[in-house]
Amino acid sequence: MVKRRRKELVITLAILVFIVVYYLLQLNWISVSNETILLEDLPEEFEGFKVVQLSDLHNKEFGEGNKRLVNKINKIEPDIIVITGDMLNNSQDIPDNGEVLIELLENLNNNYPIYYVTGEHEEGLYYEDRNKYQNEGTKEAYEERLSNLGVTVLNDEKTPIIKQDAKINLYGLKEHLSGEIQIEKRLGETSKSEVNILLSHRPFYFDEYADWGADIVFSGDTHGGMIQLPFIGGIFSTEGFFPEYDGGLYHKGNSIMVVSKGLGNNPVPLRINNRPEVVVITLKGNK
Repeated sequence: MVKRRRKELVITLAILVFIVVYYLLQLNWISVSNETILLEDLPEEFEGFKVVQLSDLHNKEFGEGNKRLVNKINKIEPDIIVITGDMLNNSQDIPDNGEVLIELLENLNNNYPIYYVTGEHEEGLYYEDRNKYQNEGTKEAYEERLSNLGVTVLNDEKTPIIKQDAKINLYGLKEHLSGEIQIEKRLGETSKSEVNILLSHRPFYFDEYADWGADIVFSGDTHGGMIQLPFIGGIFSTEGFFPEYDGGLYHKGNSIMVVSKGLGNNPVPLRINNRPEVVVITLKGNK
């Protein structure tokens, strides 16, 4: 009887250790998702152009100064990095809120052009109390710090990505929190003869993005549905149960949307079968 109980205890402890280790790995073991997107109008100068997407960090650290995340990015050697929001948390009770992202950017040593759009956490924190976005200064001051680190923050703006004599258009849609998205009013019309890439935190407006004329959309927000089940997909998101866009590539007409599963967690540190993700998109011509 004693031996049996001892055996049961050992098995129980082993199961508990496995669960704890698996849980910690799911929160901290970074995955890299590689996808190739074919674009008919891609200038030949951009053949093989590599884009890294980071999203939904929520002040998460992968080693001191996010060293493990920095090493992942450096191994990829992207042409540009795009950041699609929620890199901090919507809370005025967090000391030095947003400093995790600042340190990450500093450790990237300005090696890559970086483009950033806000999510609801950046914008929501700003609108709660304009004068308490951070311990020092407002949202504008924070974005100025990003700019000083070489980051281009796109608040309903367009910027060209130029390589030799060719260009593609990069648009950034600031998180608008509520109401109709009004994308054409905010960004203008797209150029039908050029490649148009859109950064927007929320994937749930894919119909509007596609109708507007985005060739590629980079989005995030859903955290991969937190728990990924085989044949079912993600379970929870900010929009409710079983999100339509929980991660990966989605097609609508001539548009492709890339949805990152994100890096961090909020409000609950929960990831099951859904590791933190760095997305790598390689552009190729389809001629």
